[in-house]
Amino acid sequence: MTVVAFAEKNKAASQIASILGEGEVERITVEGLPAYEFKWKGEEWLVMGLSGHIMNYDFPEQYNKWNEVNPGVLLGVDPQKLVTRADYAAAVKNLAKRANKIVLACDYDREGENIGFEAKTLAEEVTNVPVERARFSSLSPKEVKKAFESLIDPDYNMAMAAEARQILDLKMGAAFTRFVTLSVRERARTKDILSIGPCQTPTCGFVYEREKAIRAFQAKDFWKITAIFSAESEKEEGKESEKKGEKESEKKGGKEGRDFEGTHRAGNIHDKEKAAEIFKRLKGAKEGVVAKKTVNETKTSPPNPLNTTEFLKRASKFLGISPELALEVAEQLYLAGFTSYPRTETNKYADDFDFKALVFDFARHEEYKPFAESILIAPIVPKNGEKDAHDHPPIHPIRAASRGEVSSAVNIPQAPEVYDLIVRHFLANLMPAAVFEKTHLHLLVHEEPFDSSGTVLKDSGWLEAYPFENKKDKLLPFVEEGQKVGIKKLSNTKSKTSPPKKLTEAELLTLMDKNGIGTKATAPTHIGTNKKRGYLETKGKTISILDTGFTLMEGLSLTVPILVRPEIRAKIEALIQEVEDGKKEFEAALDEGTALIKEMYAQLEANKKELTSSIAGTIKDEAALEDKKNYIGTCKACGHVLRIVQTDSGRFVGCTGYPDCRNSYPLPKAGALTVLRSKECKKGGAAVLKVGNKYNWAVGVGPCFTCDLEKECYPPETVGPCPECDGSMFLITFKDTRFLGCTKRCGYTHSVPKTGKLTLLDKTCETCGWKLFRLKEEGDSPEEEFCINRRCQEGRKYWKKPGKGAETRIKEKASISRPAASSAAKPAASSAASSAASSVTSLAASPEVTQAKRKNSKISAAGLKKSK
Repeated sequence: MTVVAFAEKNKAASQIASILGEGEVERITVEGLPAYEFKWKGEEWLVMGLSGHIMNYDFPEQYNKWNEVNPGVLLGVDPQKLVTRADYAAAVKNLAKRANKIVLACDYDREGENIGFEAKTLAEEVTNVPVERARFSSLSPKEVKKAFESLIDPDYNMAMAAEARQILDLKMGAAFTRFVTLSVRERARTKDILSIGPCQTPTCGFVYEREKAIRAFQAKDFWKITAIFSAESEKEEGKESEKKGEKESEKKGGKEGRDFEGTHRAGNIHDKEKAAEIFKRLKGAKEGVVAKKTVNETKTSPPNPLNTTEFLKRASKFLGISPELALEVAEQLYLAGFTSYPRTETNKYADDFDFKALVFDFARHEEYKPFAESILIAPIVPKNGEKDAHDHPPIHPIRAASRGEVSSAVNIPQAPEVYDLIVRHFLANLMPAAVFEKTHLHLLVHEEPFDSSGTVLKDSGWLEAYPFENKKDKLLPFVEEGQKVGIKKLSNTKSKTSPPKKLTEAELLTLMDKNGIGTKATAPTHIGTNKKRGYLETKGKTISILDTGFTLMEGLSLTVPILVRPEIRAKIEALIQEVEDGKKEFEAALDEGTALIKEMYAQLEANKKELTSSIAGTIKDEAALEDKKNYIGTCKACGHVLRIVQTDSGRFVGCTGYPDCRNSYPLPKAGALTVLRSKECKKGGAAVLKVGNKYNWAVGVGPCFTCDLEKECYPPETVGPCPECDGSMFLITFKDTRFLGCTKRCGYTHSVPKTGKLTLLDKTCETCGWKLFRLKEEGDSPEEEFCINRRCQEGRKYWKKPGKGAETRIKEKASISRPAASSAAKPAASSAASSAASSVTSLAASPEVTQAKRKNSKISAAGLKKSK
């Protein structure tokens, strides 16, 4: 007789074959895939591992063209289950033809049962032999042999529950994703697919709601009154401690630990005057009195046994491992025979669980020996939870192993850490409660009440084996009721309320579990899907929503909030559970689930305009924000983004909110545009642009040189007083020349070095008071700092240096308009004037300037210089 067994994965098949075949196993290939052949109890056995799901649901081909099918139609179409792994399907049929009996040995949960039924469906196409089920929760030799010795019938309801989930998720995910994506593409250019999922979207919604609360938070001031108290002197304290039997941790001497903090009972005081009034009453206080002292002993029980959700939360919280990775590591530890099956909702051990044998195994292991021995000296009583889902026992180790052994068997860096967490949790659960002594002091200062609390660990109990939750002592000095204590410091501290903290992955898993989003097996997948879609990201232990996710959730929340909230998904999960429990027929659950989805889809259609307007507008905003070259700012009319728009007929500043918002501004017809991010228009222009190298333009106002606030916006950076009038000298730079000119336009000019990088410094010449310049010529020549004033003794030293002769053509007496200028100066003055005039002429040639001349016939040299 030949028996064929199908495991969920090759690694599990290998383990099962090794256990049943007792090492005498032959590895063969079937359709190119590995299988294992051996004899057990006089029968020929063939065991093969699948690759998870080898079949999946999809819509018929004619419904897969997005632009040709109304998304709502998909809700009324029955999807088909198709083979997705042809090689595995062929191998299953090949082996089934040889079988006299088939055993399904996949993981015993909803998805595992469904995977087994996929193999069963394929096998039944070529044979009609009996099909049975091996149910086990770990790959320990004892449990595997027990499972194959007592085979049961496959669980049809459990398999169909997974089937119902697949169909309903496909319908909702495909219809909603297509509808939102195609609708948004009608109004915004985007290739992105805006994915909507029945579990994915509410999961993202939890993070969105927290982020929204953080963004909306407004900090408020509060005041807290605290006092630093000091107990009695060291000598007196020592005597008193001996009388009262003070704990050794409090008798270590010295003045450390004698000081302690107390807080006024009013706590956070939001009224400044009230805080000041209380603090005034405390003024001058030198001592307080212990009005009441209470000491209580409290016990902290060990944690309940690990179910999947609790394991994922603790792996995230204590180890910083994502739920998706934690479940993958736990899966591999299970397949390698180190731990039990990681997908379980049960958090209580069965009455017949053999604790002693397992704890004895750990007592032989150096790292866990002290904890195991302490457990074995007394009757073993686990601290059980309340849930028995009748699926698998809680996650627990099935044998002791060193970190090196775990690393060798499981090629994932975090495997030893995860194994250690599971072991320590298992042992801690069997240990006694931790005992704490808590002390509370009620103190009075000028009749004002203060509180101070301390905690001391008296018996570590289970915390001895569980370092992840070790709590530090907060010691108080030993004092008695009625005892006076000194006051070292009184403070009235102002603080601000803090915004809500970002969610951790552990908190997100708790919210999902509480609201029925996903299952123990799928919860990490939903978080992972949101990350892959670019909606969520993790930073350390916290999880944040990205712009794309926030945009999508914002749009859905404003228009179809039922999609973001968990209520509908929880109802669908309940329907699926009813199928698994045999309380509802498969077809009835599909009908009810589809009806719920259609209700949501109707809301989506009814709110299409608002939804797409919100999402498309934000997508356009994000694209405009990323385009730094054309980004202008925020539209005052609607709050969307202003950006430079180029068309065949010209250019202008437009709003991403178009066509709902038609706010726009004209731009100059010619000249390269550069947004001056550091400039702000004092007349409320949306931004200031540099037009070519000629002038500046305020968006919504016009050219800056026509504005009466030009000098206020662009004050010239002066060098020093003009030698000819009460004006100031400033640097004028054009494309081909540069020189100093007068702010009063008296006509006096002064030469500067024509080449090199010229920087005006804050330092001044001690002789003439002009600011110094720094010059850096090209090449390796050193920087120079000097006074440029030819009428100054220090300035003349610079101009007399070798190589500066070419600069002496423009003398300090040169002038553009002064008739008394010497004949020698005229050519130079003429040259400078010609240069300036040519620049002014070129500027005046532009149409915008020509129009502006009607209002302002003169262009100030200061304006020219600063716009450059």
